[in-house]
Amino acid sequence: MEDLALIVDEAVPAEQVADEIRQAGGATLSSVRLFDVYRGDQVGSGKKSLAYGLTYQASDRTLTDQEAAQIRQRIVRRLDETLGQS
Repeated sequence: MEDLALIVDEAVPAEQVADEIRQAGGATLSSVRLFDVYRGDQVGSGKKSLAYGLTYQASDRTLTDQEAAQIRQRIVRRLDETLGQS
């Protein structure tokens, strides 16, 4: 499991972000859980920070650190393309 936090516009629904994460993560992303929403001076006006717990799992083997990193990169790239944030 690893955590991923990103800053988005206040109007962006957390579920939309989770859906983008799921789509980018593919079959090896077994769980996406929003565990924190932060609003405050550190993220700026009209923005919020969303933190998700991600679990990667392959049914037939243990994923390597490199495979997990590739999945994370794919997710971050997708979020940057669709939401303009990472």
